[in-house]
Formats: sequence, structure tokens, C-alpha cells
Amino acid sequence: MSDRDAPARGSATARRRRQVAWAKRLRRVGLAWQNALEIMRAGRLTAPYGAPFEVVHQTPIFRLRRYASPTPSTAAPLLLVPPLMVASEVYDIAPDVSAVAYLTRAGMDVWLTDFGAPEREEGGMDRTLDDHVRAVSEAIDQVRAATGKDVHLAGYSQGGMFAYQAAAFRRSVGIASIITFGSPVDVHRSVAMADQIVEQLVASVQRAIARPLARIEGLPGVLTSTGFRLLSARKEAGQLVDFVRKLHDRSALEKREARRLFLGGQGFVAWPGPALRKFVDEIIVANRMTSGGIVIDGHSVTLADIDSPTLYFVGDRDEMGRPAAVRGIRKAAPAITELFEVMVKAGHFGLVVGSTALSVTWPITVEWVRWRDGAGPRPERITAARAAGALPVDHDDADDDDLEDDDLDGALGEVQYDLDLAGDVVGKTARALWDRVGDASNDLSDYVDNLRWQLPRLHRLRNLRDDTVVSLGKALADQAREIPDRTFFLWRDRAFTYAEANRRVDAVVRGLIAAGVRPGQRVAVIMTGRPSYLSVVTALSRLGAVAVLLSPRLPEPALRRALDVGEAEAVVTDPDDAAGVRAAFSGKLLVLGGAHEARRLPAGAVDLESIDPATVPLPPWYRADPGRARDLAMVFVVGGLYDAPRANRVTNRRWAFSALGAAATCTLTNRDTVYCALPLHHPTGMLVAAGSALSGGARLALASRFAPDVFWQEVRRYGVSVVFYAGEMARALVRAPFTIGERNHPVRLFAGSGMRPDLWKRLTARFGAVGVLEFYASTEASAVLANADGGKIGAVGHPLPGSPELAIAAYDFDTDELVRDARGRLVRAKVDEPGMLVARLDSARGIADIAHIAPTRLLHDAFGPGDTWFVTGDLLRIDGDGDYWFVDRHGDVIRTRGGPVPSRRIEDALHQLDGVIACVAVAIPDRAHVDRELPAAAFALEPTEAVDLDALARVVVALPTHARPVRLRRVASIPETDGFRPLKQPIRELGFADGPDVYAWDPTTNRYRATT
Repeated sequence: MSDRDAPARGSATARRRRQVAWAKRLRRVGLAWQNALEIMRAGRLTAPYGAPFEVVHQTPIFRLRRYASPTPSTAAPLLLVPPLMVASEVYDIAPDVSAVAYLTRAGMDVWLTDFGAPEREEGGMDRTLDDHVRAVSEAIDQVRAATGKDVHLAGYSQGGMFAYQAAAFRRSVGIASIITFGSPVDVHRSVAMADQIVEQLVASVQRAIARPLARIEGLPGVLTSTGFRLLSARKEAGQLVDFVRKLHDRSALEKREARRLFLGGQGFVAWPGPALRKFVDEIIVANRMTSGGIVIDGHSVTLADIDSPTLYFVGDRDEMGRPAAVRGIRKAAPAITELFEVMVKAGHFGLVVGSTALSVTWPITVEWVRWRDGAGPRPERITAARAAGALPVDHDDADDDDLEDDDLDGALGEVQYDLDLAGDVVGKTARALWDRVGDASNDLSDYVDNLRWQLPRLHRLRNLRDDTVVSLGKALADQAREIPDRTFFLWRDRAFTYAEANRRVDAVVRGLIAAGVRPGQRVAVIMTGRPSYLSVVTALSRLGAVAVLLSPRLPEPALRRALDVGEAEAVVTDPDDAAGVRAAFSGKLLVLGGAHEARRLPAGAVDLESIDPATVPLPPWYRADPGRARDLAMVFVVGGLYDAPRANRVTNRRWAFSALGAAATCTLTNRDTVYCALPLHHPTGMLVAAGSALSGGARLALASRFAPDVFWQEVRRYGVSVVFYAGEMARALVRAPFTIGERNHPVRLFAGSGMRPDLWKRLTARFGAVGVLEFYASTEASAVLANADGGKIGAVGHPLPGSPELAIAAYDFDTDELVRDARGRLVRAKVDEPGMLVARLDSARGIADIAHIAPTRLLHDAFGPGDTWFVTGDLLRIDGDGDYWFVDRHGDVIRTRGGPVPSRRIEDALHQLDGVIACVAVAIPDRAHVDRELPAAAFALEPTEAVDLDALARVVVALPTHARPVRLRRVASIPETDGFRPLKQPIRELGFADGPDVYAWDPTTNRYRATT
């Protein structure tokens, strides 16, 4: 119609049209006003939606729902677990997007653990993380009891994390399979930066929020909901405009009401304070979903114990459960052989709610359950996560611009955008740091760690004085005051906090006082490795007494001699060793440990466990933790089986030096777990492993026994990051058969003394990115060296800060004496020349030890007038870079016609052969020269291994002529000390006379020949 034909503005037709338009507007306003009034009055337009269910079981923590099914289900039960902060209705928001409705229509038997709203439950804000894991485990038992079938356990977001933890807690018992949706496992992979930097960042965040976290009751649901809306301000504004525009359209409002209310706040519930604090400490900071060592109900738990078939869903746009973090299950749970992944084009909410979830997630879940039940084929869209060359697969099942998913992801949409932007900025900053300082993952994290942890420890070492108050007992008391609720030690899957350990020590102190133990007394401790061992040694320290540590393996005559050498006035033992100790010792016998075990104690023994600490008053003379640096702390009695027992006396200063020095050198933090497979009567066990964990605020995991299969189980269960070794301990690990996931473990460092170069190389080659930190430490005095950077394989490194002055004194092996100049002073060895390691004790860093060291091991006026030096008895050399290298023990050097031969050099040569599992080199008489010796060696092979004389000749020919063993002997095994060091005296006694398995060197053919 032309302009001419259009009705005039004032025509009746135009007026009618304007009246109709205004009427429509007024009607819309009226409808909008009516709808708004109803919403303001009732809060909603429609009745609350919810798929029908019955509450089958109820506790203060959760209600177990079972949803009604349109038809009777024959499938195994599917138990849904919601996350914290999000209501259980996330699985049932609205009829058209309800996971529950879809699953029940598909014939699934659907159950759900409903944690409710903690802020509205009695005691709800006091719930712990343990409560939620226990609830899931209890729900599994209830469902199994009701159905008679194992359960498919499914969890979204943190609900999936609960599913993993509950499965680990139960060791997969009763679980048909695990299904998770966007559930992070390796939380540190949620940030696209180097792992070490992430650890520092989360630790910094922890320190910043530690105080407010300790004070708050929890995070209320309204705060969580508001926070999400503030972070997604643009999306929220758009949704508000859309809501106002459709306010007149009741049908449109009703359709979207459930989702609007859920995302507007009803879908969020409070996060209880105790649960939040533990989640931050253990899951975010310590990352124990990956490393292991989650403590639940006082038990240590690891995902490595899960072996149930597992399916995990990954959202390619999920910023809360980044793909790398979700895929952490592949490393954390090596025992899961049937592990599958589904990549979904969705954000975090879109994984379980919306059209993508209904077309991808839930259909695959149904297919998975049927397949696992044997009622259908394997789902086509799942990818085997452990298959060779398996890669994430993107399925084009949904449009990236799906409006339903965008609406449901609205609460998180801008969070994702903002995190992407922040990640980009942080990433560019990190790359700039890389350009400036080289390797940011090492340098930056090391710098932060040094500032936070190492510098204070090194400062304390440098400033230790004779009268400094320091002791084992005081260290535990300090930690119990500062970090009472943190786990201190783990043993046989049980976990004990610093506060619990300290209370136990205080109770033992009262028992010792009641039994007549007084400050200054020497009390022997003879026990197998158990928590009571650590408790009683710490209690003796707190009392001011001296612990004398002996091996429980000593037979009666040797034990009697060792007790005499240690000057023990009383003995504390455990029930298992009490009878043997009584046979060797007639004095005061105290028994500790095994309070709840059936036992019979020798006559006259005092049962410390039967003494009620509450009935023992503390006497006026008692003062807790009186020890000063100069005081004697403990005595290690070594030897006794094949040689005379020796007493090594350790001062509090020496204890502190070992503990703080090891903690600093190993860069221990409160995120670490230290593994001690060494007996606590061994200096490395008590001084280094236990001492470093205690002084570092770390966890101490006591091995139940040392064996490769037990080792890897406990390493994962406890989340071990640092393993302390001695001698040949680690050789058993590299000899053991291959195990699944042995390169995926939480260990970052092996630290100790006595690791040979061949073992060092094999260990790092086999078990992945682990470091080795080799120590040297004399038991007496404070001579401690450490190869902190591991740059030179086999070196023992440099003296620790605060160590007394060390020197390599030249040694004359012909006269078997230290070399002296014309004035009678010691001469320092040349570069790379083997000599005797000596430590100066007349300075502030060593004088406290002089009073407790045997005079025969002290040299006066050694390098200058008035000085005093301690003779370690060990031969070392120092290279041009100032690194020290262990050569041999003085008594093990073989003095041949061609010159001294370190026995260790021969042993290192033989260990180059893969088949050699142990060997020792010893001296035998040289009949042609009575004042000289000949080298000989014994070796042990795998039982099925044959002697390869050609291979033996190849490694021996590489030695100097005078260092080649003239005799070799194959033995079934070589005995070791409690510290995993080979014993040589039994081999000397065995001899090398002609006979079976004895081989003689033929210099004319450069080959060994059989002697029979």
C-alpha cells in the first residue's frame, strides 16, 4: 500500500490500531505486575518440582534417596553423589533437564546421597570431610543390603572426588564401577603452569587464608551463590534483562523457573568450616588426591588402592575441572586397569545438566552400566585411557552455542572467561620470568621455599650455642603447640596428629616417673619399629634422661655386652622382646606398647601401659624438656654381632644438626611425607628421618617392614614424597619385578648415605623423575656433608652450614698413621688424594661434643697449637670443585704390595654386572709378604643366575693390577647390618680356600678359573 493509501493519522482505523497496541502493552504490564506480585508473595509461580523418591536411610549427615522408576529395574544400582556447596537437586533441576528422570526412564535403579543444607541441619556446620566420605561408604553398604548387588558409584565435581575417596577407603569393596563428571584428581594441574610454581602459589594462598579459615564457621550458601553471580556479572545482567522482558509471559517463566531459582541461589548450600579447612590443607595444598596419604577416620588412604572399572567425563570448556586435573586419575590410581574417558563439549555444569548432558553424558552412563552388568555392548564413545597412544577424543554431539547449556553454565560462564584471561596474563608473566631466570619451575620455587622453610633452619643451625635449649622432646612440644591437628606420623595405615603424639609422650613421661626414672639416667630402648619406640625416646628426652638405643636382633650374650657398653641403668622394651631382654638383663625392666594385645610379661617387669597417667603427680623437680645443646641426648650402641659393641654418644646439638640439616637440605615442608624404612635404633632412622620430619613439620611414615611390594603400597597409601635410605636398601627396589605404575608415584627424593653410583643410576632410570641426595654424617660430632643438587653422582657434596670445620688429613697407608710435618702438625691431603676426614671441635660449632667423645678419637694440637679435632675413621677425598667423595672406611682398606686398595672400589666394579645383587671385598693374607694383603671378594647372584666368568673378567680387568681380586667366591647371600650395609666379617670367616664356587684369578689369561 502506498503512502497515499495509508490511513490518515487521525482516521478511525489509525486510532483503533493505537488503542489495540496500548491495550496489549497495558495487558502485558498487567500480566507482568500480576506475575511479579505472585513471585514476591510466594517466591515462585509453579509448585516445586522433584522426581518422586523415598528416603530409605537417614543419619545426621545424609539421607539416602531411592527414586521411583516407571518400570521395575533389573540393573545394578546407580548411586549419585552431589558435591559440597551444590544441592542434591543438581541431578533433578527441572523435568526437561533432569538426570534422574532420564536415568529412571532408561531403566536405571537410581539412588542418591543427599547431604542436605548444612546450615539448616543440627550440627551441619561442624561436618568434616571425613563425614562426607564415611556417608558415601555407608550409603554403599545400605544400597548393597537393599539390592543384593554391587553399586555403580557416580559423582559430579567434588561428589566424584568423594566417590574416589570412598572407593579408596573401602579398597573398592562393593563397588561395581566408578563414574565421575568433571572431578579433579591432580588439583595442581588446574592451573596451566609448572607444577613447582603451582605448589608455591597454593602454599602462599594457604598461608594467606589460614587465619581467617580457622575462625569462620564455614562458607554460607548465599555467599557462594553471590560470589558466582558477581564473577559472572555480565551474564547475570543479561539473564536479569531477559527475565524482566519475559515477566509477562507466565508459560515462559514457568518453563525456566526451576533453573532460575537453582542458579539464583537455591542450588547452593553452605560449606562447613572443618570440611573446608581440610579440603584446603589436604586436597588443594598437599594435592593428596594424587600423592596419597588422605587421612580419613585416622586411617591413611590412597587412590592407588582403587581397582574398580572407572569412567570419567571431561568437559573441554570446564575451567573448574580442567581436563589435565581430571585425567590425574590415570596417575593416582595405577591399579585401575579398565579406565575410560569421555570428552564432552561442555562447561562444568553442562556435563550433568542441559541438552548436552541429556544427549551425551547420561546416555553413555546408561550404556556403561549395562555393559558392566553384562547387559549390553561396550559404549562406542568411550576411550580407553591406558591404551597405547590413547588421546582425548572430541565428539561433535552438541552445538557449542547450545542455548540450554549456556543458560545452565551462566553462573560459571564469566568465571571461565575471567580465568582464561587471568591464566593468559599469568602465563605471559611466567614466560617472562623464564626468560629472566632460566628455569622458573626450579629457580622460582626453590627461591620461595628457601625464604619460607630453609633459611630459618639454616639460621638456627648457625646460631646453635652450648646453652641453646633444644631437644627432641621440645621439638615435638613446639610443633604440637603450633600445628596440633596436623598429622605427625603414620603406621600400619593409622594416622596420629602432633597433638596426639605429644599427649602420648606426656603420658609415658608420667609412667617413667612412677617407675623411678630420673633425669640424667641412661635407659636402654630395645624395641622393634613401632610408634611406642618414638614415644619413649621422646619421653626420655622430655624427662632429661638419656636413651640408649640397641638392636633387638642381638642374641643374649651380645645384648649383655651392649648394655654394659651403653651403661644402661634400666631397659624399656616391647612385649615381643621382653622375655629375651629379661634373660640378658636383671635390672629394672619396663614394658611399653601393645596395650590392647594379649601378652605375658616376665616376672618383675613394670607394665607402663597399666599406669594411669592421671594418678601420677609431677614431682617438684620435674621440668619438661630441659635439654640444652651441650647435653647428652642419646647413645647408639652399634656392632656386637661380629665385633665388640661401640657406644656412639649424641648430644642435643648433634640431634638438632641432623634434624634441621636434613630438613633444610631435603627442602621439607608441611606438604611432605617422610618414609622411614630404617630401624629407629639406627642413626639415620632416629636422627635423620624422624628428626627431619619432626623439625620440618612434615609427616613421618614408619614402614611396617621393608620389602619392595610393601614399600610401594605404603608409599602410595601415605603419600610419601621423601624416602630415607641407608647402604644397599634401595637395591632391593631396582631388583624387584616390574609393577604397574611404578613410575607414577609421589616420591620426589631418595635421601641417605651409602648409595653406590651404579644403584643411583639404576634407581633414577627405573623410577622416573626422582632425585637422589647423598649424605655423609659421622654419628658423633656434627660432621655432615650433603650432595644437595645431585649434580655429581656418587659425591657426598659439601659441609652443611653450621657444620664444624672439616679437613682431609693426609694419611700414610704404609705406616698406618696420619702424615705430619717437621713440626708434628697434620698435613692436609692434596686435591683428589684420599685421606682421613677430621672435624674441628674447639670452636663454638663443635665444642659441646668434646665431653661425650672417647679421648682416643680426639687429636690435640693437630693443625695448630690448642686446636682439637675429631677423627671420623673414614677416608674421603676432595676434588677441585670442593666436593667431597667417600673412599672407604679405614679398617676396610686392603693394603697390597702395589698400594692401598679401597674395598669399595672393587665392590663398585663388581656391581656393574646386572646379575650381582650383593658383594663385599675383603683382605686375605699375602703369604709372600706377611705385612701385606691381597684383595678377594664374595658376590651373590640371583638364584637362577649362572656365574659368567667372562663378564667378571671384563669388569675386573678395568681395575689396576694390584686391585684385582685374586679370589672370588659365590655365596647365596651376604648378611647385612640393620642399616642395610654388607657385613664383611662373616665373609672373612668363610674364607676363600679352594672349593666349589671359589674362583682364582689367572694373570696370564686375565681370567678366573674354577678351583675344583
